[in-house]
Amino acid sequence: MAMFIAAELFVGGFLGEVIAGRMLSINTGFLLQGLLNLAGFVLGGFAVGVISPGRRIVEPAVAGFATMILIAVLTIFVPFRYLGYAGSSLLVAGLLAGMFGAGGAYLGERLTGNMPPEL
Repeated sequence: MAMFIAAELFVGGFLGEVIAGRMLSINTGFLLQGLLNLAGFVLGGFAVGVISPGRRIVEPAVAGFATMILIAVLTIFVPFRYLGYAGSSLLVAGLLAGMFGAGGAYLGERLTGNMPPEL
């Protein structure tokens, strides 16, 4: 989870700064924020795949899902109710975060040679 949060801060800090100064509609801003979030999960999974010894595909998937649970818990403290997750949207968000984290880990494992090309 720490790797995903660090990757999110890294991606948002660099790419977010480039995008923040532009004139965007609110919808395009939300789209770009969402894409940056997904990129953070892929980058975090990739870092786990490269740094961790052995095959690490399941762990980033579970950590991605757990990160979304943590975000949902933290939205309890947000004054705007529309920012919170509920029911099936939390499940979908968690599954997507897990899939993107596992995909990034797979790419990291392929780069280091821990994953055969046919998988």
